[in-house]
Amino acid sequence: MNAVAVVAAGGSSSRMGFDKMAGMLCGVPLLARTLQRLKEVAELREIIAAVPPGSEERLRSSCITPFGLEACVRLVAGGPARVHSVWNAMRALRSEPDVIAIHDGARPFVSVAVIRDALRTAQEHGGALAALPMIPTVKRVHGRRVVATIDRTHLWCAATPQAFRYRAFLRAYEDMWASGVDVTTLTDDAQIFERAGGTVLIVESNLENIKLTTPFDWRIGEMLAAQK
Repeated sequence: MNAVAVVAAGGSSSRMGFDKMAGMLCGVPLLARTLQRLKEVAELREIIAAVPPGSEERLRSSCITPFGLEACVRLVAGGPARVHSVWNAMRALRSEPDVIAIHDGARPFVSVAVIRDALRTAQEHGGALAALPMIPTVKRVHGRRVVATIDRTHLWCAATPQAFRYRAFLRAYEDMWASGVDVTTLTDDAQIFERAGGTVLIVESNLENIKLTTPFDWRIGEMLAAQK
């Protein structure tokens, strides 16, 4: 399989309160941990990380060079929204792959098995996303008044990686730009693929594949990193 990975790492880290991509988890920067995990997947011939504009050299010197990742990872400037960052990374690809995987830079504990499962499923069916079944009871509210309890039977919590046949994914992005949709309403790449009529199948994620967004998440990440 000829596959590539795009790492969405262009956010402002506003909810974390510090630059989380360069933040140290047991002595290793978060972004480096995520990139090291992707490097373990032999099917990924190229990895491009979209990072905050102007941070490329700083992150290269702290997260790429010290960990021997120069040969397989390139950094590009992200954009104002996730879709811009992913698009910038796609335009930087050196060659056209069969499958593209999009992964959050803040998910360093995804398993290699989940990544490979997503790539294989996308190659066979068009699209795949890592997810876990919804566990908490979910309420619909109006203001703060509970108006309904939602049936969890068919609800899953989406994560990344999300993988797609490249040409179909490229067309989905081109259709999105042409539609004039408010891109701030698009919260993941599977949604863009779905809008274009693509088929997306679930692959079950590993429980450790959490996204480090808040200081509480960071504390959990430190515990997971210490165990590994």
